[in-house]
Amino acid sequence: MYVKIKGFKYYTFGLRQEWLYSFIGKGKQFLKDNSLGPRQIEAFIYYLKDCKIIDKEKNPSPLFNILRSIYLKDGAISQTFWGIVWINLCFNSSLFTWWTTLPIGNYNRKYLIDKLILSYGKENRYLKNGFCSIKETLSKSPIGEILGQGVAIKKGKIIEGLFKTGLNKIHSILILYNLYKLAEKENRYEINLLSLEDELFSPQKIFAISTRDLEKSLFESLEYETFYKLPLEKRRLIFLNKSLIPIGLLENYIGG
Repeated sequence: MYVKIKGFKYYTFGLRQEWLYSFIGKGKQFLKDNSLGPRQIEAFIYYLKDCKIIDKEKNPSPLFNILRSIYLKDGAISQTFWGIVWINLCFNSSLFTWWTTLPIGNYNRKYLIDKLILSYGKENRYLKNGFCSIKETLSKSPIGEILGQGVAIKKGKIIEGLFKTGLNKIHSILILYNLYKLAEKENRYEINLLSLEDELFSPQKIFAISTRDLEKSLFESLEYETFYKLPLEKRRLIFLNKSLIPIGLLENYIGG
């Protein structure tokens, strides 16, 4: 599956958990009062925008308040918190969309940079920035381990590659949020889960999870069945509510 990478705007930096936790705690004030260098704060602002946590004017978005509520309820290492962040990052950053196209497996630095060259369309010094941004995001946040997106392969202190493990279980609200994001993007509210397997922006791609495990995670929990309908004769086909937008789904979720 081919994804055209449009650039490497995060310099060599990843989305670090301590930066995001500080922003969740302090809000917009953190962008003015922090210990980050000029390029670090610029990269972090790009991440916040791509994750839809701030708007174009750098003001906290409605998603910011939702993530803060989840953070306070579930704690720092929350699959739901980081899953929402990861979904938005994959939808809005071509670099991380590209990462979702790679199947489960071990990937060393040279292989990944060679693949980045193909997707970027040329070779230059900025390609290593793309590798570093992926490496840092996965190793310096829970996205790598709790979402199965890439455990660091180290030689001493040096990260030489990443092992993408994938998931076999995921919170159903993350599946639904992903599906509502996809529905909003493509105006498609009748969704066949099996047919999504090889599509960009599907929960299978974003979380590296099989359709079987996806269905098991979604249908074993009846807690959120009010957000979708299942025809009796076709279990894999689900109907989403056209009047509900992704942020509305999450507002319902945190509101109980």
